[in-house]
Amino acid sequence: MKKRTGDARRGKGAKPTRPSSRAPKQQQREDALPRRFDGRATLDGLLAKSGALGDVDDVVQAFRDAVAKGVPPQPVILALWEDEPRFTSPADAEALFSNLLGLYELVASGQPFDLGAAAKVERTKKERAPAPPLLSGAPDDDWLEGAWRYLEDAPRERERLGHAFDNRQDPLVSVLDASGLSDAGFAFAREVAFEVFSLLEVGGRRVGTVHEGDVPEQPADELPEAFVRWVDDGLVEAEAADEQPLPEAEQPDVRDLTLRVVEALWRASQPA
Repeated sequence: MKKRTGDARRGKGAKPTRPSSRAPKQQQREDALPRRFDGRATLDGLLAKSGALGDVDDVVQAFRDAVAKGVPPQPVILALWEDEPRFTSPADAEALFSNLLGLYELVASGQPFDLGAAAKVERTKKERAPAPPLLSGAPDDDWLEGAWRYLEDAPRERERLGHAFDNRQDPLVSVLDASGLSDAGFAFAREVAFEVFSLLEVGGRRVGTVHEGDVPEQPADELPEAFVRWVDDGLVEAEAADEQPLPEAEQPDVRDLTLRVVEALWRASQPA
């Protein structure tokens, strides 16, 4: 059996299973893009070349709806294509996304602007998500989402937790390594294990080391339902990933092992 070592075991280079609101690396890439708006004609041309389903007017309306509901621009932008956008060059891709993000900023500002002309974009300062309340019992969906948004905005905390996971959960990673999963399956299970470890730790629970004997042979009913949904949502995203997608045929085995590992982490956690 192939043994994963070094960066593969530490999860380096693996695409996060949360490519939208729960993916710090994806967010960092988007934050690095400049915001600008070169006018309707330019953006309409870029949208048409990329195969987008709508034009600038459609985008503006979608952004207005998103701003009213407090939705960030990313899911609106992703919905502009039935599959993947088409680009003739990296410059076109950067220009399109920079213009879309710039247009969102203009809409979100609430100030009037002329769609027909280029406009100067003032970038909105992102407010850091607050730390989640301490867990007094099982987490629910809202708590998990809020805690993950906090981690998105706290790179030093993520780095600290990454070191803690590597140091404390090497026996657990060995269980995943010996499971016979593909590289994509291993990457998914390891990433979710790190996510759950991190969420529990920021919730004020200390997660002890999980050994092979601590992983149950079958998932039990005591695992909080929010964690089950967390895993299932991640599986949907992992199957659709651009890089190293999770094969559909392997998903049942990956889901089973991941749920058992998450249950072991939950059992190993105690209020600090």
